[in-house]
Amino acid sequence: CAKGSYTDAYGQGACTPCAGGTYQDEEGKTACEPCEAGSYCAVGAAAALPCEAGSYSSATNLTDASECTDASPGHFATTGSTQQTACAKGSYTDAYGQGACTPCAGG
Repeated sequence: CAKGSYTDAYGQGACTPCAGGTYQDEEGKTACEPCEAGSYCAVGAAAALPCEAGSYSSATNLTDASECTDASPGHFATTGSTQQTACAKGSYTDAYGQGACTPCAGG
């Protein structure tokens, strides 16, 4: 079977695509692997795709980027994050879904 699919029985005429929330990055396998934290896996995924910058997830069963959680104000998340990170002193975010913090203006 090709990457992104599997077969768990001999003599099957076709391979089964990996279900959403799982992936298979090797050929000829008998099962799919759970998606990775900080990532999502669509149906038939051959690899886990990272949550976009500004979002994060610790779950291992996401099927779409929209299921990643937006970072909240005062926090940021880099690509593939499993959690949001608080902005350092002297920086901020004032909106959801930010991939980096903005330095505060002088004064």
